[in-house]
Amino acid sequence: MCRLALIVIVVASACSVQTGSSEGPPERPSSTTSAAAPTTGSTTTLVDGSTAVILIGPARYDLRAVCAAGGAGEVEVSLAGEDVNGKKVVGYIRAFLGEPYVSLLVGEGDEAVLFEPRLEGILPFELTDRGVQFPEVDFVSELDLETGEFQPAGIGSVEVDCRSYVRELPPVPAD
Repeated sequence: MCRLALIVIVVASACSVQTGSSEGPPERPSSTTSAAAPTTGSTTTLVDGSTAVILIGPARYDLRAVCAAGGAGEVEVSLAGEDVNGKKVVGYIRAFLGEPYVSLLVGEGDEAVLFEPRLEGILPFELTDRGVQFPEVDFVSELDLETGEFQPAGIGSVEVDCRSYVRELPPVPAD
């Protein structure tokens, strides 16, 4: 069987984070540091069998996923699960031609760490017949959107296996 994949390479400009939205990446606090509590909404159970694997440096996160197809070549993914230490993990992926984005919030409260791609550089992704892949992401934490300062977190990748798609993403799972 012939496998057709769309490969998209874009420059990751200042990735906008949607503050206060019930969809999208975890909410960024009013200060510009990246350790944030996730946006909450009604509790969401992810049951369709879609999964994601995110690698950040040596760390691996195996997560449940909900995939939404927004139109031609547009995929959004909401992620939830726990890390190997039992910490809550939520995430958001946007595979759009103009503004691809990946975020992963590990932990809760003051101990939460938000991982995002560096602002500069290319954020390539591939839409496949099984979902979406970001083959190389330069992850950072403590990203300050005003100064561009950050802490390197490691080179990683994202692979999402979408078993089914919904029209729009549910709210990020509540605590």
